[in-house]
Amino acid sequence: MIASHRDHHAGKGRLSLRYRLILSICIMLCLSVSHGSAADDSIVGSIEIEGLHVISRDELLYLLDIHPGKPISEERVRAGIKRAFLKGVFEDISVEMNDSRGITVIVHVTEKLLINKIAVKGSYALPKKTILSLFPLREDQHLACGALENGVSTLKRELALRGYPNARVEASVARSTGTNRVAINLRVDTGIPQTIRKIVISGARDDLKSVMKLSEGDVLDQNALQKDVERMRKYFQNRSHFMPMVRLDSEKDGVLTFSVHPGKRLVIVIDGNEAVSEKKILKEMPFFEAADFNDDIVEEAIQRVLSLYHAQGFPFTQIAPVVTEKENLIALTLFIFEGKKVRTGKISLSGVSLDGARLKDILSLKEGNLYNPDLIASDQETLRGFYAALGYLAADVEEFRTVYDENAQTMDIVITVHEGSKTEIGAVDVIGAEKVAEEEVRRVIQLKPGEPYNEVDISDARYRVIELYNMKGFPSVDVSVGRSIEGLKAHIIFTISEGPFLTFGKTIVTGNNRTKHAVIKRELLTKDDAPFDYSVLRKERQKLYKLGLFTDVNVEMVEGDDKQRDVLISLQEGNAGAVEFGLGYSDYELYRGFLDVSYRNLWGMHRQASLRTELSSLERRLILQYYEPWFLNSVTAFRAFLLTEYRKELNVDNRETRYKLTRNAVSVGIEKKFSSKLKSELFYEFSVVNTYDVKPDVVLSREDTGTLVISGVRLGVIFDTRDDPFYPTKGILTGVSTKLTSPVFLSESDFIKLSCYGNIYHEVRHGLVVAASVRAGFARGYGATATELPIVERFFLGGRTTVRGYEQDTLGPKGSDGNPTGGNAFLMENLEMRISLGKGIGIVTFLDGGNVWLNVKDIDPIDTKFTAGIGLRYDTPVGPLRVDYGHKLQREKDESAGEVHFSIGHAF
Repeated sequence: MIASHRDHHAGKGRLSLRYRLILSICIMLCLSVSHGSAADDSIVGSIEIEGLHVISRDELLYLLDIHPGKPISEERVRAGIKRAFLKGVFEDISVEMNDSRGITVIVHVTEKLLINKIAVKGSYALPKKTILSLFPLREDQHLACGALENGVSTLKRELALRGYPNARVEASVARSTGTNRVAINLRVDTGIPQTIRKIVISGARDDLKSVMKLSEGDVLDQNALQKDVERMRKYFQNRSHFMPMVRLDSEKDGVLTFSVHPGKRLVIVIDGNEAVSEKKILKEMPFFEAADFNDDIVEEAIQRVLSLYHAQGFPFTQIAPVVTEKENLIALTLFIFEGKKVRTGKISLSGVSLDGARLKDILSLKEGNLYNPDLIASDQETLRGFYAALGYLAADVEEFRTVYDENAQTMDIVITVHEGSKTEIGAVDVIGAEKVAEEEVRRVIQLKPGEPYNEVDISDARYRVIELYNMKGFPSVDVSVGRSIEGLKAHIIFTISEGPFLTFGKTIVTGNNRTKHAVIKRELLTKDDAPFDYSVLRKERQKLYKLGLFTDVNVEMVEGDDKQRDVLISLQEGNAGAVEFGLGYSDYELYRGFLDVSYRNLWGMHRQASLRTELSSLERRLILQYYEPWFLNSVTAFRAFLLTEYRKELNVDNRETRYKLTRNAVSVGIEKKFSSKLKSELFYEFSVVNTYDVKPDVVLSREDTGTLVISGVRLGVIFDTRDDPFYPTKGILTGVSTKLTSPVFLSESDFIKLSCYGNIYHEVRHGLVVAASVRAGFARGYGATATELPIVERFFLGGRTTVRGYEQDTLGPKGSDGNPTGGNAFLMENLEMRISLGKGIGIVTFLDGGNVWLNVKDIDPIDTKFTAGIGLRYDTPVGPLRVDYGHKLQREKDESAGEVHFSIGHAF
């Protein structure tokens, strides 16, 4: 035998000093007896593993670092066992060797029991969900030694607190054959509850029983009792009492006896306020949070109210407090003289050589804005810090001088600066750079002689040096910066203590009870024996979070030898299932709703499936989707859709049906990410469409009525740099998609269709975003198909996401009866200015333009129709609720002036 160890410290997964010693002795004795000095030269032949269920064979051998054809040694086995126990799933591990040449290694493991299910049976008065929440053990948690007994004791104690002191709890464990999973069966009998016979409250005139949730005859729940005590305290606090005392004196034989002292009542009267509401002033009163009343707290209250007035531009506000006290009543009256509202006048700078506009820009006080005297001191410090950052170490900013103009009601500010001379960097030295070239260190320092001396730049340079060393395998590097200033020259010395060079060892993953190790492994970036780099660990953590499977990801370095460090990744799995639903209203479909049921971790491999149903007055859709993020063990994703739908299209003017259709479709394809910004997709799409009740003037080709098979491939490329898909403030989104149908793909309609778009977003300033979009589409039939595409494939414009100001799909060619026919080509552009008003409310102004043409050869940009408008937004987690009004700028005879649109999500 090489080694054997039982984990008695499973919670932390660490080996105590005592067990490390036992392990070392065991290994040395076994090696000397079984193999003598040749043990370190032994080569692994075959490997047998017994008792393993919870993780894969490959993962265990990776952690133990035992592989066929590789050498095995005492040190490697000891490190491997320690590493495997960090996984947190093993109770015991032992390793045996047979033969001296090409040895057979036998690994015996005893796994910790994993709770698969907790069932509750018996006679209990509390809800089953409550009992499970009070029981400290959870499903998907390891069952440690003694945990079941402790859990039963905890549950009995919690039941007693909730009024069931005679509750009986029994627990048994049933283990699934051939696995480490167990079921815990709880038998609970809550017994006769302890009830409240009578409630007695002394010391208060108010009927406090009405405040309580508990009443006579209820079960005596101690948690509910404490909440009732707090409710009674709150009752008095809401009536201007501070320091109310509510105490439970006894609860003998079901009789609850309370003693209550409401404490002193404080009445605050505000007199003379006009510019600031009484409600705002009272919110600043500190008496109830301090639970006291004295001169110091009164002074604090006055200062808070003064700050409130100063922020509103009233620098001359005066407050006189008057306090009267009688028995248990304190009356505080604040007499307020508000004075006049003042704005900041001219800000004059003297003694400065720097650009005055630049200096004014960094101040909080701005010319023309409200004057706040409380900002004077902070602005003075801001200027001092700014000068110091530019190397003016001796700069002095005098106290600001203010001059009040009573007629203009402005406060002029005079700022005098004594700049002094500018300190520059004289020399930069680097000491201690041995394992990393000094030239490389100097490149990241980026400080050069002659530049202004700046503490911020020096601090940033220090962190850049630390980051450089961390990336090169020196995680314990220490960098200190020395400074010596002579005259106007600063000598800067970077002293580096490099520390040991370390490489990555193994990566241990814990907490993935439902998620396969392969899912985590394919996201990892660390490589064995590569230089240890903390930035790689940060990127790994981000990638694991992005999977959407874990609520917490912790990555840390594990103590190891002088050359290598293992990495421990601790995961907390979230709920992989989700149910979403929503209701909405739009101008075209009217009422609509959806229900979406999804699961993100099928078979523990991050495979995803969802079922979505959508319903409106015009449409019924059912969509089944399957997604495989790593198709055939590559970074290429596979996606499949099944769709069935019924839809009718209306003439918006009279809501008569233009046509109806049913569609059954399947789509399968692959998606490839080339980077976080660029991806492509290739799909095969097959659909059977039945179009009927088509208005005669809408029919352009023989495929516009009856059943039609449309089948082909679609290729798309998408480039996305947006910072937020729902509320982008910067970046671009652009893409192109080509669809080709052909008899080769069993299609009855042959055409090629190209769509492209480009959106750009730019934040001009906080709360103001300019967004622009250009979209276009071109299509043409070929072979036996007419020039015009089938109606279900033609382009339509007009509506809430295209050219607002026109009703849904009404822009472009029309038939003899005025029904839109769509076309084979379109051009469109949108421009929006998105203004945030705060609290999720925003205003959007927009300019939309576009048109549809029957054929590509008919395109004429002069025919572009423009609409301008304004919209209101209210933010939600899935995009803004919006109401838009678009006004036609090229209104034709018999057309409406504009249209109102209701929807959710941005137009682009």
